[in-house]
Amino acid sequence: MRRDLARLLIIGLGLGFLAFVGVALLSDLSALLAHAMRFTWWLMVPILLLRVANWLLRFVKWHFYLRVVGVRNISVRESAAVFLIGFPLAISPGKAAEALKSMLLQRLTGAPIAQTLPVVASERLSDGMAVLLLIAWSILNLAAHEYWSIVFTTLGALLSGIAILQYRPLCMALLQMLSRLPYIGRFARSFKVFYESSYQIVQLPNLIFAVGLGTLANALDGLGVYLILVGIGLPAEFETFAQALLVISLSVVAGALSGMPGSIGASDLTITGALQHLVGLSAPQAGFVTLVARFVQLWFGVLVGGGVAVLARALFLSQRQALRQPRRQQGYATLREKRGAC
Repeated sequence: MRRDLARLLIIGLGLGFLAFVGVALLSDLSALLAHAMRFTWWLMVPILLLRVANWLLRFVKWHFYLRVVGVRNISVRESAAVFLIGFPLAISPGKAAEALKSMLLQRLTGAPIAQTLPVVASERLSDGMAVLLLIAWSILNLAAHEYWSIVFTTLGALLSGIAILQYRPLCMALLQMLSRLPYIGRFARSFKVFYESSYQIVQLPNLIFAVGLGTLANALDGLGVYLILVGIGLPAEFETFAQALLVISLSVVAGALSGMPGSIGASDLTITGALQHLVGLSAPQAGFVTLVARFVQLWFGVLVGGGVAVLARALFLSQRQALRQPRRQQGYATLREKRGAC
């Protein structure tokens, strides 16, 4: 398993390097370096702090989701470690390695993987809805009406999925059908646990809270890109902020739809193209902003999460034998109570 995980991460790092080289070549390397020399580099301090504030809001959502699905026997410190370890896992193809977070939660709490896997997926769901709200707000302020189709198409798909999950009779009937199928039927119990967690997550109060946090978190990313644009000489005015917010939000949607590791390639090209089309930057300017924004948005988190993974190994694995049995029993007891309530 470790070899498979390492292979996935190496693929992601390789694609990231290729994306960096591609943006640099498309932007004229000498002009790119000239913009780097003129950039106001002290602005990276507030830009990175904004990204950390984004993580804090997203962690609150993560920990809230864990409690929603019944995982309560985990400390804030442990929950934060698992959350941060997910950052380098995001560069795996299709972000598949992020499922490792559910495996870590199982080791720490005893909660079945099927119980916590919807938490990992729902982070993306709530972020997607939050980003669409920010895109709509930006469109209204910039009169960029050509982007409405993205909002309506993506929002329609998300709402359809949520509606299906909330229509319990249909989902229970589908689960019953699956339980009768050969081979697949043996996983019927895991499917039911997965559905029960998903059903709780998409309840309206839980969804509103998560989307609210996601909206604030992604708005901070927009503010970070705004500071990058100011750092290369654009005016520090409201229109620049609205443009920055639309650019970074479009890149999130494009990256999510692409399924690429860490949204590599799709987000990079979207940022570069939107900066040229919407903001009017030259190719070298757009390339430089893209490289800085993607470092903040992705690679900064990969570095921090990698460091946490090293520290967490010493912090948690030494306690695993002491924690494993009582926590596993408590995790299954919580799940049994949840099933009984349903």
